[in-house]
Amino acid sequence: MAASHQDLASNPPAQETRDYVGEILGLESWSPGSCDDYYKIVTTTEDGTLIRKLFVGNLAERTTTKDLIKLFNQYGDVESCYIKRNYGRSNFAFVIFKDVTGAWNAREAAEAHQVRMHCRILRVSAADSWHQPDYIENQRGLYGNKDNNNQNTTTTIVEARADVESPIRLLNDDCLIQMFLHLPISDRVRMERVCKRWHALSRESWWSVKRLDLEKKNWGLSDRFRLQYIDTATLRKVLMRCGDFLTKLDLSDLLHSLGSSTLTIVGKLCPNLQYIDVTGIILSPSGINSLIVNCRNITEFYMKKLSGPCEKDLAKLFMLNKKLKYVSLGNHSITGKSLGHLPHDTIEKIKLDHCTSLLSNYFDSAIQKFTTIQTLELNNCVCLNVSSIAAISNMITLINLSFTGNYPLITAKSLCLLSKLTNLEQLDFNQNILVNDGNITIITMTCKKLKVLNISGCVAVTNRGILSISTLPKLETLTMNSVKKVTDESIASLCKLKVLKCRSKLTDLNIIN
Repeated sequence: MAASHQDLASNPPAQETRDYVGEILGLESWSPGSCDDYYKIVTTTEDGTLIRKLFVGNLAERTTTKDLIKLFNQYGDVESCYIKRNYGRSNFAFVIFKDVTGAWNAREAAEAHQVRMHCRILRVSAADSWHQPDYIENQRGLYGNKDNNNQNTTTTIVEARADVESPIRLLNDDCLIQMFLHLPISDRVRMERVCKRWHALSRESWWSVKRLDLEKKNWGLSDRFRLQYIDTATLRKVLMRCGDFLTKLDLSDLLHSLGSSTLTIVGKLCPNLQYIDVTGIILSPSGINSLIVNCRNITEFYMKKLSGPCEKDLAKLFMLNKKLKYVSLGNHSITGKSLGHLPHDTIEKIKLDHCTSLLSNYFDSAIQKFTTIQTLELNNCVCLNVSSIAAISNMITLINLSFTGNYPLITAKSLCLLSKLTNLEQLDFNQNILVNDGNITIITMTCKKLKVLNISGCVAVTNRGILSISTLPKLETLTMNSVKKVTDESIASLCKLKVLKCRSKLTDLNIIN
């Protein structure tokens, strides 16, 4: 995708790219400030690859290759064209121009909705950088074998001389691989250029990589430079080396430049994933379908952002991964239909965060089938009603329950039904205004195994509720921030606690006593 004017002003393209763009635009010296509207003249991808290949969408069934070539020839000389026909869905195509100028003209016309064919406005955008003909890896494939015969002798002499002069040649392969494993990812990719031996050993060292995340220190990026982000093209290069061996992938970091095609790449290159956290990127239907086709061993799945209605795709993903244990969903479009397709006999933890469209009928029917669930976390699922509390109260296997946030369709009295959960060890009511002295007293009368309790923001709780909490024989940790009606009088009864977290107007006297 084209970068914004501000990003390009702070990160200008390489000098060779600037000279080339200046040449095709007829400018002697070109910079990001040379034109008023820089976005329209961007001719490179985010990693500096020249854009000659375009994606064309919204094609009609009758559109042919000749039609597209004739249409796009008015913007520049077309080198080739390929149409992908999706029966039941909209067709798309890829058009490759002979030079950057033609691709730029076509994209500029598309922005003005001037690219039309068969009564349709075509969607035209730059193909991903690794699909571009001028991408460096594609160039190696085309030109890497030229003049090999002339260079073999010279290369052998140089490498032999380096081996003689370098003491590191005394290390065996296993030692070098262990050294490589302690280096940042960026250095491990660069060292492949040193010599053929290091190239082979560096590639072999990726076999030991089972986990990958976006932490800057692991990638060799400095925290001092805020503009250093990992983009989709860079992640793809790394996944091509270690994707087959990865079992855990964490993309929860928000400071990145990963695009919507990231999950599609992950699905194709990482077939053995067991843990996948994609809360930091936006999921698309094509990305979820890529996981459906390639990943069948997922045990932990965490997501937060969807680009549209994808619940049918999520349902299929859950149905095909029979070993799922932990699922975390957080999106306003989740209605709960997909929950019914989770494996009933393996699921242990479900977290639903800000699922504001979650409906009680789907939620209730799903959780009644889970026989091994131990943890349920609900946060601001505002459409749940009293029937959901009744369904939760029948989950006798629950050990950890989090019921936080606002629930306008649930009454304070209905929370008393949670007293049936006699195996509870952790209970979180953070910022739940429905919690009061009455339901807290009833819950503490039967849930004697509670070890951790959080009533922060439960403004209706008073000293009476704290006194009933003090009767819990195994309670070790109590969090009660912003509980304004609690005074010093009840604090003295909490003498058996190991951890007390309290941010309220209390004095030291009763705490010391």
